[in-house]
Order: sequence, then structure tokens, then C-alpha cells
Amino acid sequence: MVERLGLVALVVGAVCLTAVTTAFALDEPMIAAGVALLLAALYLTRRLDAFRRILAVATILLVCASSNMPSLVTFSFYARYVAVGCLIVCALNGRARRIRPADNWTRLFITALWATAGLATLSSVWSIAPLHTLQQGVALLLLAALAHVLLRRRWVDTAAVAADLHVVYAVLSLSLVVSLGYGIAGRASATSFNDRFQGLYANPNMLSIICALTIPLGWALYQQSRKRTQLLGVVPALIAVPLTESRTALIAVVVGGLWVVLRHGAGPIARLLVVAVGGLGLAYLFGMLPSVVGSTWAQTFAARFTDPDNGDLSNGRTQTWQAAYELWQSRPTLGFGYASGIHLFEQTRQNGFFDVSVNLVHNSYLQWLLELGVIGVAPLLLLLLAATRAVLLAPIGALNSGLVWLIVTGLLIQVTESTMFGMGQPYPYVFWLAVAGVLVKTRSGRHVSGVPAAVYISGRADGGPYPHSSTGRRQPAGAHGAARRERVPVR
Repeated sequence: MVERLGLVALVVGAVCLTAVTTAFALDEPMIAAGVALLLAALYLTRRLDAFRRILAVATILLVCASSNMPSLVTFSFYARYVAVGCLIVCALNGRARRIRPADNWTRLFITALWATAGLATLSSVWSIAPLHTLQQGVALLLLAALAHVLLRRRWVDTAAVAADLHVVYAVLSLSLVVSLGYGIAGRASATSFNDRFQGLYANPNMLSIICALTIPLGWALYQQSRKRTQLLGVVPALIAVPLTESRTALIAVVVGGLWVVLRHGAGPIARLLVVAVGGLGLAYLFGMLPSVVGSTWAQTFAARFTDPDNGDLSNGRTQTWQAAYELWQSRPTLGFGYASGIHLFEQTRQNGFFDVSVNLVHNSYLQWLLELGVIGVAPLLLLLLAATRAVLLAPIGALNSGLVWLIVTGLLIQVTESTMFGMGQPYPYVFWLAVAGVLVKTRSGRHVSGVPAAVYISGRADGGPYPHSSTGRRQPAGAHGAARRERVPVR
């Protein structure tokens, strides 16, 4: 049943995306080529199980919903939530149905995420935009359910986490490749009104957030597999993120990377300093440094950090934060309802109270306080506690090296962007699943010496999991049994 569900989702998604592509292929050839590339990549990944096929479709739909193409946004509006629902059903109906034991921090994270989603949905009762709050609340409930079933049913070890996140990483990387191609083709919508690069995404900040997720995610998969080809997907992100001129994303990625280096100890820090100083020295000796620093692009980029826009380096964010705080004071206990910020700012703008043309607080923490009030503080603090513990105490090797980097980057991005629970885009799914992934412990007792790390994606008739190799193929029973019968010499 699960395989059939995955195949149906794959076929339906391919047909719908092909239809949308054909509809505007003449006007947007780069987007049409990009969608065709995504479909071809999805078709060629024959080793994907049902869950990962649906995951690929869901991630593509979330990317489409974040694009600047009205056709793609309209098409993916409801389809993205249906795809997430199919992921939950697929994970629940997998052959390995046994509920796995969870430690205290995993239970805390799951409970806090459910409480957060439940409170957000309940706030539709007092929201100033009840239908919109209810719709977004249901989407947040789907995220909580997805994290729950992954931690308790599907993610048995870090190899399983890496295999699933690899699908997300591939789709995000391909979307960045398409964005860069879209800019090279000279399409007008590839840049924003202030000439910042945004590719096929809705705005430069959205593109920079995707880049900030892709870079540490690629590093995590490289550390897990030690295959340098995993780093190829990081290249378009490294190219695109400075083109967006997003200060938040750049600072967050650098700080997150430095934090991971710091967690690794003095040796990596010393090597990083040597490489950085040596690289700058060589660039200066060969005359490359002055030409780069003096270029028009470098001066424009530096101006983003030095020249205030309308007298404010924050691009008006401090004014927005002040307005949000004053609005919160009028309803401090319950707030105005989850995801109601767009409607709230529109109403206050019409009344002359708020004269900035943005509809978000541009601070996830303050926006949550504005929309859910004081009663929303407790579940949010519990979630942040789980994320902070992962940053400070989680083992830093292998997959966790990149996931901790991603979590630090995400926590910093949320200071100037309202993305923490901004459902309908890739960010909240990737961020909270990264937090969940850090909670998964590698169960070395499942692996036998000489046998590749197992990826458990199906199960026996009696409910027990079948071992699969890291390539996604099932191991021969004889070889597995021989490995199990291998005797360890007693010394």
C-alpha cells in the first residue's frame, strides 16, 4: 500500500507539474527547464522508497509556493499540505510499525511542538482572521505530526535521518541552480525592485534563507557519508547567497559555522585561521585583493552593512518592532491570533497607525508574542530549550556537525525574519526536522562489524525491520546471516 501511495503521488505530481510547465513554458523558458530538470531528477532516483518520493514532491511544492511565479504559487497552495499529509500516512503505514522508545528530551520536543501547534490552531477562536489562522494552524499541526512519526516510527538512526534529508537537500540545491540560470538568462523577475538577486523565489530574503539552509545541510550529509560529491549542492548556495545581499543570512551562516568549529576544539580553529590568513596573503601578493575590494559589486555589498537605508541600518525593522510591541500591549494575554500579522498590519495601516509597507514583524520571536500573547511563551520556550540544548550539548561528529550548524544559523535568522512558524515554505520544515534529527541517537548495537550502516525503510511480516545498506538496496540474507555468525576472537 505504501509503495502504491508513493507511486501515485509521484505520477500525480509529475502530471500536474508538467501541465503547469507547459502552460507558461513559452513565457518562462528557464522555469520550464527547471521544472523539467526536477522531474527528470525525481524519475532517475529509482532507489527512493515511497516516503522519499512523496518527500521530494512535497519539497518541490513548498519551493513552488515560495516562488515569484503566480501560476506555481496558485497550483501548490493546497497541494503542499496534501503532500505533507501523505508523508504522515506513509510513515504510519510503513511495515516497521513498532513505536520506538524515546528519551526525555525527545518526548519534551514532541510535546512542545504539539502544544505549540494546538495553541496556534485554538487561537482561531479569538483571531482577527479566524479562517486564515485555522488554515495555518492545521498546517502547523501537520508539521508536528510529521516530526512525531519520524522520531517514533521511521528515524531509527542517523543513517535513516541522512537518507531522508538528502532528498530535501537535492531539491533545494536544484532550485538554486535553476535560480542562477534564471538570472543568467536575464529574466527581469530574477531581481527585486532594488536590484537584489532573488532568482525564482518571491524575494531576496527568501532565497538567502534557502541558501542558509542548504549550506549546513550539505555539510551534514558530507560528514555523514564522507563523499565529496555531496558538497556539489553547496556550490550554488555559496554563489547565490552573496548575490542576495542579505546581511542576516551571511552573518548567520558564518556564525553557525564558527560555532561548530569552536565545538570541535582548538585544532580546527587554528587550521581555519591559517587558511584564512594564508588565502588573504596570497590574494594580496598577486594583486587580487585590491581589485576585488574595489569592484562595484563589493562596494555595493559593503554598503548594505554601512550605509543606512532611510536613516536606518535595519531597513525599517526597528520601526516595525516598535509598532509590534505597541500593538501587543493592547492584547498582551491572548494576542491577535496565529498568522494574523498580515491582516493586523493591513488594518492598522489603513487606520494610519502603521505606515510601513511590510506585513511581517521581521522577528519570529516578537511575531509569536504578538500573535499568541503571553500564553504562547511557554511552549515556544520549551522548543527553544530543545534547540539550544542541541547547539550546546549534542555530539558534534558526523551528521550532527551540519545539523548543529543549521540550528544555530536558523536561530539567528529568526531574529530579523518571521520564518520560524511561517508555514507554506521550506524553512520551518527543514529547521524543525533538523532539531528532531539531532535527537536521534546512532544505535551502534544494530550494526555488525563489516556490514554497512543500515537504513531501515521497510520491515518483515512479523514487524521487525529489514536491514538495508547505505545504497538503499536490501542485503542478501546469506551475507547478513554470515556476518551475524562471525565469531569475535577472545583476547
